[in-house]
Amino acid sequence: MRTLKNREAIVAKLAEMLKKFDLELNRYNTDVYLYYDKEKQTAELDTFINVGGNSWLNDDHYTIYTDREHYETDFDIFDNLGDLADAVGIQKEKLIQKTAKYFDADVEDVEYHEVTVFIKSDENLMKKLHEAYADCLDELENNYDERADYIISEWESNEEEDYCE
Repeated sequence: MRTLKNREAIVAKLAEMLKKFDLELNRYNTDVYLYYDKEKQTAELDTFINVGGNSWLNDDHYTIYTDREHYETDFDIFDNLGDLADAVGIQKEKLIQKTAKYFDADVEDVEYHEVTVFIKSDENLMKKLHEAYADCLDELENNYDERADYIISEWESNEEEDYCE
């Protein structure tokens, strides 16, 4: 088993990276590289945006995680009109009314999709939605810590000398 003297810092940094990936909803694969100093028994982390999915840096790194392209958006966590209205800080009925006015449609005809289009058209509402999305990710903080700890544990227990690509 590998020894990692700065393990706590590396796990914390990786957890932060995992959360940031979810927050930014990356459009391309992003590899997390671990650079290990065998003499000092310490590591550093870095990222490599892997646009084509088939490239890498040709150096002495271990690829410990790949954040795949995100297809979801800030809207995906709020799957109904009530949650969406709460996220942007407007009462559901008022949000539906504003959407109907935006589309010059009847209130009865407004559905979730129309509301998302309306929200996308307003920079302030999108900002509020993204803040609510970020708040939801904050509530998952322990999940990021656990995932990071698991990823590092897997790397530590792998005794292979080959560098990953």
